[in-house]
Amino acid sequence: MCGIFGVINDQTNEAAQTILTGLKKLEYRGYDSWGIAIKPGSSDSLLVEKHVGKIGLAQTSLPQGTIAIGHTRWATHGGVTDANAHPHLDCTKKIAVLHNGIVENYQELKVKLLEQGHTFISETDTEIIAHLIEEKLKNQSLKKAVFGTFKELVGSNAIAVLHGKSETIIACRNGSPLVVGMGVADAYVASDVPAFLKFTNNVHFLIDGESVILTKKSILLYNTDSGSEKKFSWSVLDWKVEDAEKGGYPHFLLKEIMEQKKTIPKTAQINLVEIEKTAALIRAGKKIVLAACGTASYCALAAKYFFAQGGIHAESYGAYEFLPFAQFCNSDTVFIAISQSGETADTLIAAKAAKKNGATLVALVNARGSTLERLADITIPVGAGPEIAVVSTKAFTSQLATLYLLSHAVDGTIAKAQQNLTDLGNALEKWLDVKLQKQVVELAKTLMDHEDMYLVGKHLNYPATMEFALKIKEASYIHAEPFAAGELKHGVITLIQKGTPCFVLSSNDRVKHEVLSSAAELKARGGHIVGIAPYESLEFDSLIKTPDAGDLTIFPNVIVGQLLGYYLGVGRGADPDKPRNLAKSVTVK
Repeated sequence: MCGIFGVINDQTNEAAQTILTGLKKLEYRGYDSWGIAIKPGSSDSLLVEKHVGKIGLAQTSLPQGTIAIGHTRWATHGGVTDANAHPHLDCTKKIAVLHNGIVENYQELKVKLLEQGHTFISETDTEIIAHLIEEKLKNQSLKKAVFGTFKELVGSNAIAVLHGKSETIIACRNGSPLVVGMGVADAYVASDVPAFLKFTNNVHFLIDGESVILTKKSILLYNTDSGSEKKFSWSVLDWKVEDAEKGGYPHFLLKEIMEQKKTIPKTAQINLVEIEKTAALIRAGKKIVLAACGTASYCALAAKYFFAQGGIHAESYGAYEFLPFAQFCNSDTVFIAISQSGETADTLIAAKAAKKNGATLVALVNARGSTLERLADITIPVGAGPEIAVVSTKAFTSQLATLYLLSHAVDGTIAKAQQNLTDLGNALEKWLDVKLQKQVVELAKTLMDHEDMYLVGKHLNYPATMEFALKIKEASYIHAEPFAAGELKHGVITLIQKGTPCFVLSSNDRVKHEVLSSAAELKARGGHIVGIAPYESLEFDSLIKTPDAGDLTIFPNVIVGQLLGYYLGVGRGADPDKPRNLAKSVTVK
């Protein structure tokens, strides 16, 4: 959802510009509108600038200063307007508030504040937070006012509060992510590390129930409920600044697609201890349940096939539909929750339900310090590095590669699986190049004006079609619908008419000929057949040839979908890094 960023003791005395630059790194979290509040010089008053629209080319006219906070919004309560953009001020205009989440009880709180004489200028749930703090400050300290206010909010929330008079930033977390960064004299708080990575990689990830108070002289951590001080647990991240930069690519999405030449084989060398620990539980007889949302849910489904090929039964669920089945989890269950951010609300709900019933919780995550990681009994960080584009690519393939390793670790063939991933990396180095990009561009040109396309695959290529179709939908806004190849004759073939783009995803496997039979059925009804496969066939009207990697052919087959979605999006005028209506981390139900 939304992106929060604050700085204190800005070393350039251009805190507003520092915030603006950092918000541009967080725009994947929300890009309906943006805003900044700064305490200029010696004045107690706060100056605010906020605007509707994407922040990419924005500039700020705010004056110099060393303390500021800023926000990039993904709208929930209230439309996309300047008035609804954050930060929000209290009646005195001395308190500025940023918010990520949803205040579920905001209506009843607002009624009480109106009775007390407060004036509201927005439609948001966030604005009540500023007025609640203002009201409590009449007879409480700033710390108690902010902590007390935060404890009144129902739901998953994170806030950052700037108080001009005391030159203080206070941030609180309950369900929505926050991370503190400590420089030499400067300090930061943000929804995610890329906002301040150019200044420091020394971080503390807040857990639920923690708050941080930043002043010019100190950084203090507290338990929000008790108000007692806590000790920081600082970590030094191995991320590099360039990991969060475009590196010469026109968009993060293309950069992250191309990075898979490195990130996929990297998984073969990391997390071996955690993978073996999880495998031992499964070998001991525990059943496997996988749950996730969106892209990660297709990863879970594909992993189910990997386990099946090793003679291991696994169940997979969309986390948003898991709760009716949580009753079947117990102490004999390994529950594998998959999430790029580790903050996906529905995945967290499913994970908590499974753990409450006694399951061993394994978190498969990319971003570090997340809620899911802290809940887990075993964490397997896939190490794809910062994924800035909203559309997930390298996180998906790194998660899938890790689950491939796990499936082989259970039956004792992990060394072979490691070699297969290394070989795949070598194949991707040769295949994922400018020549392939040009081929996909030419294909995209033929599809640009279509509003519907269909995809079929079987076995491992069935979840591949799901992920392929999702990339088309997310990046280009074209309706792309995936089907299991065997489903065609049961009704959906009625959708095919002359010229309909039909993608056939296939591998050199035992169901190859069944898939080609489905291609023939589509072609007979007038479909234009695009083969995504490591072989040629008369059934294909055109072909994007992928490396023949056995079971791992699913990886290049999906990568074609990533590239095609990207180039279709660019060609149709969409922003492939920040698709409309989407945010990177879905932290609300």
